[in-house]
Amino acid sequence: MEFNDYDNFTVLVGILIAAFGLLKWGNEWYYVGRLGENRHSLPPGDMGWPFIGNMLSFAISFKMGHPDSFISNLHTRFNRTHIYKSHMFGSPSVIVTSPDACRRVLMDNETFGPGWPISVTELLGDRGFHGITNEEHRRLRRLTAGSLSGAEAMSFYIEYIKDIAVTSLKDLSEKEKPIELLTEMRKNAFNIIMYIILGIETSPELEKLEKEYHFLTHALKAMRINLPGFAYHRGLQASVF
Repeated sequence: MEFNDYDNFTVLVGILIAAFGLLKWGNEWYYVGRLGENRHSLPPGDMGWPFIGNMLSFAISFKMGHPDSFISNLHTRFNRTHIYKSHMFGSPSVIVTSPDACRRVLMDNETFGPGWPISVTELLGDRGFHGITNEEHRRLRRLTAGSLSGAEAMSFYIEYIKDIAVTSLKDLSEKEKPIELLTEMRKNAFNIIMYIILGIETSPELEKLEKEYHFLTHALKAMRINLPGFAYHRGLQASVF
């Protein structure tokens, strides 16, 4: 009887391994194999699993607090070519990881254009920086970045930034429970930016807005699963706050 149980378990494990292998092979063929001879021009990498691609390992690396491990894993598996094929945010993708390659892609506006996942468009709407022309993007960037660029511009806000920092550190020092330093610093940075750009000072309403903004930005790098309990679903709620 023990041998039969062991044999059944072995068969079950073998079936599961074969099923997972077949799923990965089928996904790879769907995106790469059917390209025929053109597939040889693709960089190394893999297309992950059906529907979710490589987003599971991407999300886990961020959840564990080691986002660089996703890129390090590509380097380990496929050597340091610094360019890899993948499947991210619902689309076949090519990832570049070296500073030189990133610079070439970002500076070559004639060859490369902006492209965003559907999830980003749904979260940010049509009027975000992602949905406008290059000329409009540059104009808005000049308007928003002008107040933050240069020592002279920032000198107007030094006292306010100092007050925010001193008050925040004093409040944190009086807390009896441990705090998440990164979370508190993120809140301070948000308050300072909102004051500089919109002239809004710290208030309970601004604290609520910061929380919703955090949910929204977290959803931008999450899998597009619109079900309660998932980051993307919570991000959609935050986008209409």
